[in-house]
Amino acid sequence: MKNIQIKNIALTAGSEYIRWLVNPKILLLAVVILPLRDVVIMPMLKAAEKMDSPVNLLEPCIATANSWLGLLLMALVYMVFMSSFPTMDGNMLFYIARMGRRNWILGEMLFQFMAVVTYNFIIIAASVAQVAADAFLANGWSLAVTDYDGLYGVVGGFKMAEIIPPNLYFQMSPMKAFLLSYGLISLFLLWCGFIFLAGCLYQKRLLLFLLQVLHITVGCGLILIRSRGMWLFPVSHSMLACHYRKYFREYMFAPWWSLALFVLAVLLLMALMYRKARKVSLDMIGGDVLP
Repeated sequence: MKNIQIKNIALTAGSEYIRWLVNPKILLLAVVILPLRDVVIMPMLKAAEKMDSPVNLLEPCIATANSWLGLLLMALVYMVFMSSFPTMDGNMLFYIARMGRRNWILGEMLFQFMAVVTYNFIIIAASVAQVAADAFLANGWSLAVTDYDGLYGVVGGFKMAEIIPPNLYFQMSPMKAFLLSYGLISLFLLWCGFIFLAGCLYQKRLLLFLLQVLHITVGCGLILIRSRGMWLFPVSHSMLACHYRKYFREYMFAPWWSLALFVLAVLLLMALMYRKARKVSLDMIGGDVLP
């Protein structure tokens, strides 16, 4: 591929990544972590304490990724994080011209991968850190998850099945649930990031931001009421628990198909943006920038 330079791609990705890490918006992670601590982590720890049995270190991470509230918060906060990227400050157009349009767009794609991995790592690390003092790590579900509801029923409005649904621990091991959950979410967030990048090239970033917020909000609402219409919204494909029936080993929608659809959508966007970047005028890059 003529004029593709790995060094320039890496420089572009690294520059954007540093800007992303030092952006004050990173503090919005508290909007994700604190509500989930109250709604997911603390009830799980109290149930484990009541049963005098520790939780699996992976279970809070799985619960976060398979909660409609967790998914809503993770997706919306990530949208806000990415709303001002790619950056278009005073020197950026000169920077793009010097690097080359194709190197720049490939660097921006690499940055999106790095941002998604970092974002999910922070969420996972925050979940693990809150239970690490009294937890075990193994490829088996804890008694607090599998037996609590059967022993205590609904106590104080709390039900373990609402945190980690039976259609996960009846169907698969914690390790498989963990990998599939964050694989789906990562691909979904990557797809959303690429939508922003495409919006930059086509001067439709603000419009695409509003459409994505609407689709995430409506999709999570349909997940909550378990409407079949939820499968029309990409956000629903990012929650593993939606894919399985409650007890039987039968798919509502095969997670492998959701993974394949996300991969295909990401690859198509990459091809579209690469082709567009070769022809777009530097003065046209950007569009509406969110604060």
